[in-house]
Amino acid sequence: MGAQDSVDVHVTKTGALWLATVQGVAGGMSARSLKELHGDIAEGFPFLFADRDQPPVPVFHYTLPGLTEDDLNDFAELQRRAAAIADDYTRTARARVDQLAGLGLSDPDIGELLGLSKQRIQQIRTSRSEDRQTA
Repeated sequence: MGAQDSVDVHVTKTGALWLATVQGVAGGMSARSLKELHGDIAEGFPFLFADRDQPPVPVFHYTLPGLTEDDLNDFAELQRRAAAIADDYTRTARARVDQLAGLGLSDPDIGELLGLSKQRIQQIRTSRSEDRQTA
């Protein structure tokens, strides 16, 4: 079987415990926090699926009162879009700051033009030079 295999993991919360059942595996797993449960599942998959070259990828399905899987998927999509917007904003802000600095404008004047504080302009310029040093 290939590395793209996946297995459904159904998760719910009962009292103080998070409970998970793994498709095709007898029994279940429990933990006091969702993070702990996720970690236990990640650690357990290579053993639960030792007959495979690669353990499958868990696909989590959560059942919680008043929360649907669509609610979580919609939020995840908003997070992806927000991250893309943030990346675009950062790239564009850096380009404008560099462009305006190249014209000889001071940080306070650049900030005034872009609607940003002088401190934010300095952060953008500092992060740019830090990126160059790590590249």
